[in-house]
Amino acid sequence: MSDTPHNPNFTYRPDIDGLRAVAILLVVIFHAYPKFLKGGFIGVDIFFVISGYLITSIILKQQSQNNFSLLDFYSRRIKRIFPSLIVVLTFALVAGWYILLENEYELLGKHIAAGSIYISNFVLQNESGYFDIDSELKPLLHLWSLAIEEQFYLAFPLLLILGRRFHVNPLVIISTCLSVSFLLNVIQIDDKPTEVFFFPTSRAWELLIGSLIAYLSIHSIGKKQAEQFSNWLAWFGVLLIFTAWIFLNSKTILFPSWWALMPTIGAASLIFAGEKAWFNRKILASRVAIFIGLISYPLYLWHWALLSFIRITEIEKPKALLRLSVIVVSFILAWLTYYFVERNIRFQKSKFISLGLLICLLIIGAAGYFVKYQKGFPNHHHELLTQTDNSLEPNQKIYLTNKLQTKECLEKYKQLTNGDNSLLPSFCLIQDDKKDPTVLLFGDSHANHLYSGLLEQISISDNFMNLGSGGCLPFFDAPTSNEKCTQLEKDMLEMVITSSSIKTIIISARSMTNENKVTYLSKQNVLLRVFVNSDSKLTTDPFITFQNSIRETLQRLSAANKKIVFLLDTPDLEFSPYACVARPWRFSGASVKTPCAILRSNVDNSRKKYLEIVTQVLSEFPAVKVLDPIPVLCDTDYCRAEKEGKMLYHDSHHLNEAGAIYLGKHLHI
Repeated sequence: MSDTPHNPNFTYRPDIDGLRAVAILLVVIFHAYPKFLKGGFIGVDIFFVISGYLITSIILKQQSQNNFSLLDFYSRRIKRIFPSLIVVLTFALVAGWYILLENEYELLGKHIAAGSIYISNFVLQNESGYFDIDSELKPLLHLWSLAIEEQFYLAFPLLLILGRRFHVNPLVIISTCLSVSFLLNVIQIDDKPTEVFFFPTSRAWELLIGSLIAYLSIHSIGKKQAEQFSNWLAWFGVLLIFTAWIFLNSKTILFPSWWALMPTIGAASLIFAGEKAWFNRKILASRVAIFIGLISYPLYLWHWALLSFIRITEIEKPKALLRLSVIVVSFILAWLTYYFVERNIRFQKSKFISLGLLICLLIIGAAGYFVKYQKGFPNHHHELLTQTDNSLEPNQKIYLTNKLQTKECLEKYKQLTNGDNSLLPSFCLIQDDKKDPTVLLFGDSHANHLYSGLLEQISISDNFMNLGSGGCLPFFDAPTSNEKCTQLEKDMLEMVITSSSIKTIIISARSMTNENKVTYLSKQNVLLRVFVNSDSKLTTDPFITFQNSIRETLQRLSAANKKIVFLLDTPDLEFSPYACVARPWRFSGASVKTPCAILRSNVDNSRKKYLEIVTQVLSEFPAVKVLDPIPVLCDTDYCRAEKEGKMLYHDSHHLNEAGAIYLGKHLHI
């Protein structure tokens, strides 16, 4: 992503700058207009291949001339990637002070610290989950890919040095590491999709594809054939990239998995085709493509940071014209950063430049950590915010939610299942871990967010427990795109049925709607929709499967003489609760969203299919107690995100602690 070698050991290829332009345009379009050809995220995978090719070419050529220096290698890397990053991180630190609220600024400080030492991928992976904020509200989210690259370059040159010392052919090293990394990717993608996405061990194969092309090119392996069929090879690469851009959708597939072969092999084909191929010569090597390729690194850094800041501060999703304006500004800032910062520093020969840049980046990282340590400097906008008419103060901790799990609860769960469990729930809370549970709250994150509120309504003689897993419907054989959900839910339900202590089970989960049903599609249906038609008929209707799974679950729980409470889902807001909080600055100039609510008619329309399915099943089980939060949170006109001067939601569809307590007071279990 960040490599345009200025090195005597590398012959400059303008078409590679053009390929870099393709990659950055895919990413920028995807981030600005995610509903337009949803596969633009593959631009990052193209960057990985380019980076692996360029860096490996330099290392192998220098090794063949016996003049490779690890210190010199890292010095050049620092001069190449640190200047632009320092500029953008400094901007984020300063801009965040003026326009972000305390918890937002605290999170930004954490991400600045992580970005400065290239561990953003690990930090983001640890943050991921059902109570994590939307990705578009993280201005430095995109630094995960830079972190993977630099982690790769900490290890890969050392492997090549060791290989040379022990006379191991670089091809063996590259091929072995590529194969192992790819296998880790495809083997773990179902069970650990987030780790596979963010970890260098399961993404390194993409850079190593570029490394493999570099080795083949240097040693002229397949060169004659590539030159003979260069045009065909180039067009094959274009076809793969274009197909991936058109058909892949990160919301319906697990990525990278096998899917990432399309953009990576496509990029490798274009590189291996050589600069004489017609597409490479006429399109990729054009002046416009080269210009965009040259500024692609600072453009990558700027565009997402600006889009995210605008998204955070605006009440509604920014209009298309505003997003286009942000992209234009990003191009201007990218050019300024490249011309006045990157070029002037990168080619300086003094080694003290690299040391100075390293120190500078670490200072910025330390400043970011200090912001996090200071909790985002609470109330640093207090004087400005008290001048507004908004009754909702930003320090009301919108972001406070339940804990997800405790070690004590997990140990109790293992006891209840006699230790016979290979999968553990992501939500596990218990009132008193020294006693067996008598009342169980069971479901996904939409059950977990109710825990603190329902806990206050539980009888003193009872012991309250919450079990569940994010994204997994709490029913036998429920529709799911995650294979582990089926087994995990079965294990938990079997435990409930056989448990002599659990007398009451409260079931709650996110409602299945036409808007979110794709989340529950099976792999077969995902394949059908990716390659045939996004509106094609499903092989199994998830709504019918959903209904049948509820029925079977209620039948088996009833047969076990369990008291069942079915708690219907809370309404989705369709907006961030932060839209209702006064801010020091908004681009649009608007103050807060008024009313802080969604139309009741919108909620009713969204829940219509869900209620039809659930009501039909529940009518077959008159003993099941049904509770609906709608009368508590909604009136005839609106479903409100705030009540009694307190914000009730953590994000657009999860209650915060105050919301759970408010709802709990009005429900009678």
